Amino acid sequence: MTQSKSSLSADMLANEKQAIAHLKGGNLAGLTVLVQIWQVKAVHAALLIVRDQGTAEEVVQEAFMQAYRKIDQFDDRRPFGPWFMRSIIHSAIKIADKQKRVEALEEPQDGSRIAEWLIDPGFAPHEIVETAEFREAVWQALAKLTPNQRAAVVMRYFLDESESEMVSHLNRPLTTIKWWLHSARQKLKLNLSTLHETESESQEVGRE
Repeated sequence: MTQSKSSLSADMLANEKQAIAHLKGGNLAGLTVLVQIWQVKAVHAALLIVRDQGTAEEVVQEAFMQAYRKIDQFDDRRPFGPWFMRSIIHSAIKIADKQKRVEALEEPQDGSRIAEWLIDPGFAPHEIVETAEFREAVWQALAKLTPNQRAAVVMRYFLDESESEMVSHLNRPLTTIKWWLHSARQKLKLNLSTLHETESESQEVGRE
């Protein structure tokens, strides 16, 4: 029998707290546990903003080293995730802002599709195939957003943060957060409309 989501979350939280305790005690094994828990999600989030796999991995690697150096400043009564992901988002925004142009993302060496980076790794292979086209379209649409708009989308819909949490983490007023989200949604809707039109035309042809 598989574990429920609540029990898995409880186990992850327990492992996380133990890892932080070890790390504060000078045991680097604690960092290894934190990497295992957060690396995949962190790279996904960074990639959606910086749009380059290698750069995203560098952002996450540096964030883990920063967490190690500043772990004594971390209040271990609070969850590690938001504290860690905040550093990921800030670093990714800074790098994206410095990019003068959006560079083409190279295909991973293992041959997997770029769209799979936008998909929860828990999806089954057939689910990845079914959603790959849409995820690829979302990837291209995200390229047309500003770094701040991409960060807002990632925090709200990928990390599931509330607008109030985004205000705190980004240190920007609520009106700015709302504007980033609104303008990002409008751009995504416009850029994804072509895909929906193509799907509708395909369905019409299939019925003829």
